[in-house]
Amino acid sequence: MRMIKLLLTMVCVVLYSCGLDHNGDNTPVDEYDRKAILVNWADNLILPSLSNYKSKLEVLKITTNDFVTTPNTVSLTVVRAKWFEAYKSYQYVAMFNIGKADEIQLSKYSNTYPTGVAQINAKIASGDYNLEGASFDVVQGFPALDYMLFGLSSDTNEIIEFYSTHADAVKYRNYLTALVNRLEFLLNQVYDDWQSGYKTTFISKSDNTSSGSVNRMVNAYIHFYEKDIRTAKIGYPAGKFSDRTYPDKVEAYYSKNYSKELVQEALNAAHNFFEGKYFDGNQYGPSLKSYLNYLDKKGNNEEGTQLLSNLIINQFNIAHHAVDEMLPDLSQQVIIDNTKMTATFNALQRNVAYMKSDMTSAMSISIDYADTDGD
Repeated sequence: MRMIKLLLTMVCVVLYSCGLDHNGDNTPVDEYDRKAILVNWADNLILPSLSNYKSKLEVLKITTNDFVTTPNTVSLTVVRAKWFEAYKSYQYVAMFNIGKADEIQLSKYSNTYPTGVAQINAKIASGDYNLEGASFDVVQGFPALDYMLFGLSSDTNEIIEFYSTHADAVKYRNYLTALVNRLEFLLNQVYDDWQSGYKTTFISKSDNTSSGSVNRMVNAYIHFYEKDIRTAKIGYPAGKFSDRTYPDKVEAYYSKNYSKELVQEALNAAHNFFEGKYFDGNQYGPSLKSYLNYLDKKGNNEEGTQLLSNLIINQFNIAHHAVDEMLPDLSQQVIIDNTKMTATFNALQRNVAYMKSDMTSAMSISIDYADTDGD
């Protein structure tokens, strides 16, 4: 009889364990509703962000046309302001590097910096306004507009002369127009794709596979945070990957006072995305935060009593404070007191570890991009 009971017990244990899916560490695979996250992302973050960016580019195009038609101090001031508004709105779509945006390399052709001044000048001189080509990333986008609107001279009147009385004024006007048209062309491809069917495809791929939309979006998101914010905006100029600093490699270098604000916008975008905050409101939906809370994922070692989501949010707040402490012109910050740049880098880096390692491990998501900067 004792042998029969023992055998029955063993059978029950085997049947129970076979009835559950397990990860390699013997913990049950989660059954979180990934589709709910995808719906929130699509409806309340991605599409509203793209729509806002689209409207900003449309205004930039109108004011650019006004400026090239009548180059003067007033029209230049207006187009500069609209350039910056569009640049800020771009920070909220840069992380959505999936689907058509990934296919056409939206981020590469919209925001590669430092811009190629020599190449731009050569194209203008030759009357070459073609911006399609793998090697043309450094002669277009917001950084090229930064140079064309602020960097041609330190004197505003002289900049206006490039578009009015200069021997190549027509070429300068044509190139400026081509830059704005290219930004709009790239964005419209992405926007139209989301509107014409990609949204449905995106939401439908709710499986936990390398091609699933949550997995693809998490990879794009972490890449944006690590490479675009931490590395490009802060790390490279601060000399974190070399034996010298590069004050000329900050974003919006020629306009001088906007580089810090662009970091703030990008960090806000990343923070809001993690918490699932609606782009155009104060509501919150299913998110990476709620996913981690569902998994009851805690920190490691001495942080083991705290939810990982709280650790990440707290680190976002630390990074916000570090950025706020810097000068408006990050180029001057590098020159005057680079320790504030490196402090910001370190604050950003902590969340790279939390999200790229701890979060993805909890969600069984593999990172699919390579590290090439020695971090």
